[in-house]
Amino acid sequence: MRTFVITLVVLLALVVGADFAVRAVAEDRVATQLQSSLKLPAKPSVDIGGFPFLTQALAGRYDDVELTAEHIPYNQLRDITLTAQLSGVSLPVQDLLDGRVTSIPADTVVASARIDPVDLARVLNVSDVTVAPVTQDELDRLRAAAEADGSGASGNARALAGIDPAQSVQLTSTTAVAGQQLRVAVIASFRLSGGQITLSARDIRVDTGDSGALGRLVGSALRSRLSGFSARVDPGQLPFSITATDLRAEDGELVVSGTARDVDLLSGGG
Repeated sequence: MRTFVITLVVLLALVVGADFAVRAVAEDRVATQLQSSLKLPAKPSVDIGGFPFLTQALAGRYDDVELTAEHIPYNQLRDITLTAQLSGVSLPVQDLLDGRVTSIPADTVVASARIDPVDLARVLNVSDVTVAPVTQDELDRLRAAAEADGSGASGNARALAGIDPAQSVQLTSTTAVAGQQLRVAVIASFRLSGGQITLSARDIRVDTGDSGALGRLVGSALRSRLSGFSARVDPGQLPFSITATDLRAEDGELVVSGTARDVDLLSGGG
């Protein structure tokens, strides 16, 4: 009995090892073809999910494939990170083993492009920028401060009215004001229209939140800079001919995403 158990464990280990080995080969072959098709600067990361892999390979169909590609230049942007979740991917095992992958059809592709803050700072023509979410509590505090302070140093209550926190970000940047390098915070609403991102600056203030003497001193100078934080950003059409339909702020970045169906990954690089 003990010998049987040991033999069974060894066989299972060999099967699992073979499963992972073939999976690694398949992922590398797909990554190589995608790099060539999409003209990527580096080989993307490809992760084929599901276990066991061998049964998927024999069927030639994969329902959980994730692609990640970094440092991609697109239109105005020079360094985006692309992630794509693929389902219903068809790829015969013989094509994988022979290295003759000429097409990679997929039923559904959900792709997202993450915009690096450095890219955003370049588009806005500022030295640096950080991106943070905006909460309703923060908006309420700013509106109350604006109503209590007629100098305008805390922003304009009317400009802050009607802002949706889910469609807004806080951009923090360093800029010269009255001969001083100060960190300023801008509340900006964003929207996606025609595949382009529009940032509309609504409020600007010293990042310290100072609404006293310093805030009043630089208030008018800051207000004149507000338009500089409004911009149009064209991320371009996403790979696989996907048109961006969703925009959100996430983990300090702006993320645009979209979905396509019945796509050949190697001919739909867009």
